[in-house]
Amino acid sequence: MQKEEFKLFYKIANTIRGLAVDMIETANSGHPGLPLGCAEIGAVLFGDVLKYDSAVPDWPDRDRFVLSAGHGSAWLYSLLHLSGYNLSLEDLKNFRQLNSKTPGHPEYGETPGVEVTTGPLGQGFANAVGMALAEKMLAARFNTEDYKIVDHHTYTLLGDGCMMEGINSEAASLAGHLGLGKLIAIYDDNGICLAGETKATFTESVADRFRAYNWKVIDHINGHSIEEFKAAIIKAKETEDKPILIIAKTHIGYGAPTKQDSSNCHGAPLGEEEVKGLKKNLGLPLEDKFYVSSEVKEFFENRKKQLTKKREEWKNKFTQWAQKYPELKEQWDKALNLIIPQGLELESLEIKSPAATRVASSIVLNKLADKIPYLIGGSADLSPSTKTYLDNYGEVQKDSFKGRNLMFGVREHAMGAIVNGIAAHKGLRPYCSTFFVFSDYMRPAIRMAALMKLPVIYIFTHDSVMVGEDGPTHQPVEQLESLRIIPNLKVIRPADEEETKLAWKEVLKRTEGPTALVLSRQNLPHLEKCRGIKEFSRGGYVISHKEKEAPQVVLMASGSEVSTAVKVNLILKVNGITGRVVSIPDREEFLRQEKKYIEEVLGTKDVLRVVIEANTGQGWYQLLGDSYYTVFMKSFGKSAPAQQLADCFGFTPEKIAQKIIQLL
Repeated sequence: MQKEEFKLFYKIANTIRGLAVDMIETANSGHPGLPLGCAEIGAVLFGDVLKYDSAVPDWPDRDRFVLSAGHGSAWLYSLLHLSGYNLSLEDLKNFRQLNSKTPGHPEYGETPGVEVTTGPLGQGFANAVGMALAEKMLAARFNTEDYKIVDHHTYTLLGDGCMMEGINSEAASLAGHLGLGKLIAIYDDNGICLAGETKATFTESVADRFRAYNWKVIDHINGHSIEEFKAAIIKAKETEDKPILIIAKTHIGYGAPTKQDSSNCHGAPLGEEEVKGLKKNLGLPLEDKFYVSSEVKEFFENRKKQLTKKREEWKNKFTQWAQKYPELKEQWDKALNLIIPQGLELESLEIKSPAATRVASSIVLNKLADKIPYLIGGSADLSPSTKTYLDNYGEVQKDSFKGRNLMFGVREHAMGAIVNGIAAHKGLRPYCSTFFVFSDYMRPAIRMAALMKLPVIYIFTHDSVMVGEDGPTHQPVEQLESLRIIPNLKVIRPADEEETKLAWKEVLKRTEGPTALVLSRQNLPHLEKCRGIKEFSRGGYVISHKEKEAPQVVLMASGSEVSTAVKVNLILKVNGITGRVVSIPDREEFLRQEKKYIEEVLGTKDVLRVVIEANTGQGWYQLLGDSYYTVFMKSFGKSAPAQQLADCFGFTPEKIAQKIIQLL
C-alpha cells in the first residue's frame, strides 16, 4: 500500500464504524464494541487481503472468512455491503428484524458471504479449522504439478470469549498438530468481556499457549494501525507449516466518547448522544445515517472489478485443468455436488448375523468408501470401538492429506465443529463418531449442523444401558430423546444388519441436514420381516403380525429392543394373545407420515400399545392410544453384565409379556 492508500483505509474503517452503530441504533439492539474495535482489521481484510468475488459467493477457491465472535455481526454486514455482496443499505437498516438478511448473529444460507452460522463462542474458530483442513485435503486430491486449482486461505476473527471456551483449545491443539499453514486466526485482544475486564477471570498468556500448540504467533500488533496489521498479514502468509495467530491489541468501542474500553459498549446500543460524539470524533456526518462516501464506494467498485478478474483467471485455469484431467474433473463434480454413484447394491452386501449394528455399519461404511471417494471421517480416539476406520485408506497427518481417516483425538466438541467446517467448505462428506453417551460433549456442534442444514454424519455406538459393565457413566439414557428433539436432525436407530444397510441409504440421500446413526455394542439377531422392509424409509413399519386378525397388542420399539419385542410377541402368542411388532428406527420421520399410514401400522387407538426402549422415552406419547404400557429407563443404569441389567430394569421378554397379560 502507498501512503495515500493507508489514508483511504482509515476512512473505510470509520465508514464501517458509522454503518455498524447506525444499524444497532436503528434496531435498538446489538453489540457495538467489536465493530468499533475491529474496523481497521475489517478494512484490511476485505479491502486488501481476502480473495473473493461478491458476485459469485460460492466460488470454490475463494478465501474463507469466519467471524467466530458472531455477536459482532454488524461489522461483518457492513463489510459485506461495502464489498458488493447482495446486501443493500435497506438490508442493513433491517438489522435484527424478522426475516431480514441481517439477523442478530451471522447465519449460513441467510446472508450472502456468510460462511457459517456463528454466535456460540468458539464454534466459528473450530469451523475455520475444519475449512483449513478441507482445503489441504482437496488440494492433495485435485492439484497437479501444472495446476493449483485449490489454493486459498482461511481467516477467522475471535475475541476473548472464544479464547476462553474449551472448544477453542481442542481445535487449536489439533490444528497445530496437523500444521494447517493456511489458517490465520486474528485475536481481538481488548481486555473486556460482557461482565467487565477479562483480568477478573482470564490472565493466562494466550501467545505462549498457542506456541505450545505449535502455532506461529505474531503478537504485540496495534489493531488500530492499518500499517502494522497489514504487515502482520504479510508475515503470516509467509508461514506454510503452521497455523498463525495474530494477536491484535484493540480498544473495544473505539471512538465512543465515554464508553470506549468499557463493558458498557459490549452488548447494548451506544445511545443517541454517544453516537453523535463518536461520529464527531471520527469526522463522520452527524445527521447522515448509513453514510458511505463516494470515495469509499469507488474504491470497492474498483476492488470488485479486480477480484472478478482474479476469479475469471482461476476459471480459465480450471477449464484447462478439466480438459487435461477429465477423470479428476469428474471426481470434482461428484464431490462438490455429493453425487451418489449408481450400483451401490447395499441390500446384497453380505453381513453375517447375529451382528452388532456398529459392526454391520462398519462393513457398509467400508463398502461405501470404495465407491464414494469424497466420504471421509474419523472418531474421537474410538475407531476400534465405533468401527469407523476406513481399512483401505490412510490417515490424515501433517504433510500427508491424501488419507481419509481423520484422527481427532479425545476432542468430541472440536470434532463436531470441525466436521461442520469441512461440510460447509464443500467437496467432502464428513462423518465423525464416538460413544453415544459422549454425544453430550458434541451437542452444541450438532445443533449448529442442524441449524445450518449441513450434511454431516454422526455415528454413535454403545447406544443403551446394555453397554453393561462400564456402568452409568457410559450408558446413555437420555441422549436418544435429547437428539430426537433437535429440529432438522435425523436420528436413525436400526434394529439389525438389514436395517443398518437401509439406514446408510437414508444417510446418503440426505444432503440438507445432519443424520445420527445410533448403533448397538451387543450382537443383534436378524429379524424376519413379514412384509419385507420396503417401508423402512417411512420411519416405521410392521415387522410381524397375523394378517387376518386384528391385533390385541401392538409392540413398538427401536434398535436392539425390536428383537426383545419379537420375543415378547412369541410369549403372547403362546398365551393366545394376538400381537403385532412394529419397528420404528426413525420416530420423527414416522410421525411425519400421513395419518392413514400411521393408523394402518399401529391399528386402532383402543388396541393396547406398548413401547419398549432402553432409554428415556417421553416423546413416544405422540404414538400412544387410549390404552398403553411403556417400558423405559426411569433412572441411570448400573455396572453389571447386560443380561443382569435387562432383568434389573425390566427389559426381559418374560417380564414385559407378564405385565401385558395382566393388563389385558
